[in-house]
Amino acid sequence: MSFSAAYFKQSLQDAGLKATLPRIGIYQLLSTFKHHPSAEELYQKVSKKHPSISLATIYKTLEVLVQNKLVKKVVTDEDKVRYDFRTDQHIHLYCERTNKITDYEDPELDALLISYFKKKQIPDFTIKQIQINIQGECQQLLKKNKNKV
Repeated sequence: MSFSAAYFKQSLQDAGLKATLPRIGIYQLLSTFKHHPSAEELYQKVSKKHPSISLATIYKTLEVLVQNKLVKKVVTDEDKVRYDFRTDQHIHLYCERTNKITDYEDPELDALLISYFKKKQIPDFTIKQIQINIQGECQQLLKKNKNKV
């Protein structure tokens, strides 16, 4: 999915934020990743086009985007922080070998979880969102390794 710079500018403004060039650029770049990059990965990409942007600016901008619910923070088992452009409810697949996190769509599972927790009614607790991380190994990586043997 590709969005225009105008989309990102408007999204920032709708969140009550100043639509600065670094914010627009970082937010737009994050939307192009198929996996969930770290701040360092974003910095490596951004610094090629904009060498004046620092890693600190990347971290600050990501934090502002997270605080304003434009981006989600995803923490791996190794306590590494990744960033997700998508803020809707969805499932993550975490490859233990590559540490890549990708989205997994399953409306049937989403409906099942929502139905389950509606029935369960956890006492003194309001569910705002259900996050599921499924751990495993990427099949592409496994196929490449088998071909090497």
